[in-house]
Amino acid sequence: MSSLYELTGEFHALYELATSEEDQQAFLDTLESLNADLAEKSAGYVSVIKQLDMESDECDKVIEAFKRKKEVRQNNIKRMKEVLLGAMDTAGLTEIQAGNYTLKIAKNGGKAPLEIPDESLVPERFMKIKYEPDKELIRKTIEDGTDLPFAEIKERGRHLTIK
Repeated sequence: MSSLYELTGEFHALYELATSEEDQQAFLDTLESLNADLAEKSAGYVSVIKQLDMESDECDKVIEAFKRKKEVRQNNIKRMKEVLLGAMDTAGLTEIQAGNYTLKIAKNGGKAPLEIPDESLVPERFMKIKYEPDKELIRKTIEDGTDLPFAEIKERGRHLTIK
């Protein structure tokens, strides 16, 4: 493991368990059993948190790179299928035996696509009305002192900051 943070003894073991996909109970047990005063334990925790955070950021970069690779491959598959479909249309063929493969032109299933170029021209009887709570009005009403039996403003959560 290459680490920007000094992880020693019990905290190195904690890091190893924190990165394991296997035994989360062992991770939780190790968290509880670390023998250190609060300041030392906090410093160790922060070192592990910072290392995991850095690795998490790297995971995001790898995921994005693989998403881009997947998109390139899917786009090329689509282009190749379009070329084959165009060639078969030009040749007037609906089926080709190509080695171990059979290519067939088939119509898409499901309902035929519906296009509405300008929704402002659709008469009212063909429109749906969607009702949803006006959360800002509800919030303001409660904040102004009116009790609403169907809603309440909850307390904000808390979180730990590390500098």
